[in-house]
This record gives sequence, structure tokens and C-alpha cells, in this order.
Amino acid sequence: MYGHRGVPSLASENTIASYETAAKIPGLKWIEIDVAITEDEQLIIIHDDYLDRTTSISGEISDTSYEIIKNASAGYWFDKKFSEEKVLTFSEFIDIANELKLNVNIELKGTTGKNGPKLFKSYVHQLTKLMDRFDSNIEILFSSFNIPLLKTIQEVMPEYPRAVLYEKCAFYEDWRTVLDFCDTKILHLEEIGLTENLVEIIKSEGYTLNVYTVNEKDRANQLFRWGVDGIFTDVAQHLVHLQN
Repeated sequence: MYGHRGVPSLASENTIASYETAAKIPGLKWIEIDVAITEDEQLIIIHDDYLDRTTSISGEISDTSYEIIKNASAGYWFDKKFSEEKVLTFSEFIDIANELKLNVNIELKGTTGKNGPKLFKSYVHQLTKLMDRFDSNIEILFSSFNIPLLKTIQEVMPEYPRAVLYEKCAFYEDWRTVLDFCDTKILHLEEIGLTENLVEIIKSEGYTLNVYTVNEKDRANQLFRWGVDGIFTDVAQHLVHLQN
């Protein structure tokens, strides 16, 4: 079971409050986070390419400096009691993960905008430098929709497991080749339209299958009966007891 961006049904996603909430849920051992990069090459924890949905400011992250982002509220949009929550840097997040003793699925976001190529190199370089700061007892899993980025991570940090992310609409017959290219047997697949037959095919060929984003108890139970290995959920407080 993975707490999707912490526990976003109870606290503003990808914030300290959300991660601390996750740490208090008995049996929840994993959280999922999203790592992006700003115009001035700061790694930050945020899901979207734009700041508009989850902060008090607007703009594309790759065209905005961290000096501007660090003063924004990352929680007021969710509830005024979270108005003091800030957009975390990746370095700050590592300290929090070490304190809370939570395993982490790090979703690697693509580098967008005109600065993309430059930011790509900086993104990988900084990740490589910072990973040793995680407590050695914390398990790490990288995942991404961005195949070149995931392949690069495989080349520079092969010691960390990787998962290929797919939306169901983009899941075609070449998925095995893509996973092989990234040297991984871990697949993260959207739950919409997922069938028992497809789960059987994936599992029978020896792949680990985690499914996102599952918020209904009946659907979670169904997927576990079919044999999926894990689910990502916004409501871990309600579903964590269902995990295998």
C-alpha cells in the first residue's frame, strides 16, 4: 500500500502535514512523492508542471525560481489550517523521511519548457548526489512515465529499483520491451479499465504490478484478489488493512 502524495484526503498533498499524517496510519509503510525542478535548478516536491492547483501562486515550475516558490502556501487551497505548509525541497524531504521512517516511491517528473535539456542534466546530477542522505533502512523505489529519465537513472544509480509508469490508454504490446530497456520487472499501471485477464498476463510473466490510484474499497479488494502486488491510494486510512 502506497500513500499517494502522503494522505491527500486528510492533508494538503506532498506537504509535511500529509507525510506526518501518513506516518500515523498503522500498517502504512510506503508513501509516494513527486520530484520536479525549478528554473534555478532546485529540486522540489510537487506533482504538476504548473504551480496553480496546489500553491498560492501560478506559473510553470521550470520557468519559476525557487526564491519565488518558497514563499508560497502549499496548503491553503486545501484548508486554511494548512496555510503555513510550504513547497518542500527534495533535501528537506529527505530529512522528513528519515525522521518518519517511511519507505519512499519517488516519481520522477519530466523536465518541461525551454530549459528542459539543461534541467534534465541538473535533475539527474542532483538526485545522484542526494540519495546517500536517506537512512539506509529506508527502501527507495524510483518510478516515471519519462522513459529516457528512468533509463538514465538506471545507468547512474542501478542499485535502486525502478518502475515504469503507464496510463491505461498508453499501455500497448511493447510494454515488455520498455521494461526490459529500463532493466526492471516492476510495472505501475492505471486502474481504469484494468481487467483480471491483463493482471493474470502481467503476473504470470513474473512482473511486479502496482496499481494507481485506487480509492474504493471494493475495487481495492478486487485488485488484490486478482493478484496485484500493491495499490496507490489517496485514502490509506481506509484501505491499508486490505493489503496483502
